Amino acid sequence: MNDKPTGMFQNACSYSKAAGVLNELALGRQSSPRLRDLCLPSAVNAALALELFLKTLYFLEKGEDFRVNGKHSHDFHRLFGQLDVQRRQKMEAIFAQKLSNRNMSDVEQMERASSIPVPRDLVGNLNSWKDVFVRCRYAHEPQGRPITMFFFPEIEDSVSEAILTLRPELTPTYLARLG
Repeated sequence: MNDKPTGMFQNACSYSKAAGVLNELALGRQSSPRLRDLCLPSAVNAALALELFLKTLYFLEKGEDFRVNGKHSHDFHRLFGQLDVQRRQKMEAIFAQKLSNRNMSDVEQMERASSIPVPRDLVGNLNSWKDVFVRCRYAHEPQGRPITMFFFPEIEDSVSEAILTLRPELTPTYLARLG
């Protein structure tokens, strides 16, 4: 029988895997035609994965679900701010390290084309990503500020590493999302 954080983590891994599959199809990799209409569903699944990874971490730390004013909330930027300070700092350092090793040409190209800056820090990215899953589901409706959706793997790895430090037995589940 799985405990709640294990189930949350497994669901997060499933959404992550779905986001990856949709993204591969959207980009036309693996000898398939490019299916651009899958970009938004990929981003929504990625945002759901991030939300569940962060909620798993919150539950592991606090022993309860994340709530705002007594209600469930999707604001994982706010959730991140309520995590242990040292754990947040470690995740921010992991994220910064991952970005320092990343080829940024795709990000720079998008920034030039759109004139929209992409945050280069974990907190800034969480703030950008927090609305993706709500706003992209309704992309047909007028939107306010633009959303930047970069660095999903780097964010995911930063948060997952924190979870796996607390629950190393979840490592096979995390690695299985790749296959």
